[in-house]
Amino acid sequence: MAGRVNADTASRVLTAADVAIGAGWGGTATKAVTTGSNDQRGEVVVTASATTPAQATATVTITFAQAYGQTPFAVVVQSANDEAATVQAPRDIVVTKTTLSFTASVIPVATKIYKYAYQVLG
Repeated sequence: MAGRVNADTASRVLTAADVAIGAGWGGTATKAVTTGSNDQRGEVVVTASATTPAQATATVTITFAQAYGQTPFAVVVQSANDEAATVQAPRDIVVTKTTLSFTASVIPVATKIYKYAYQVLG
């Protein structure tokens, strides 16, 4: 039986510089990384633009601080700050040895906050 995954010993903490958001979030969209996030687990928070219409190409790409030896497995869960919003998994989740990327499962609404919790196992 395998041991428990311990994300406390993962590489350095993830920063906003390690995250890129696509044009689909709008021209003035912002991103933040929740304290304690790292290559193995964490949360990215995106606030959709207030001034530019969002599109279906709202992507998020996380670049790992340290490459994995083999392509890992990833799980990502999406939520929003709107109580009426449905919590769903994002679309097109792609993980490589160096990045995790995905697309919002909904077209972002201006000024809404979208949270993405992720777990990477490798």
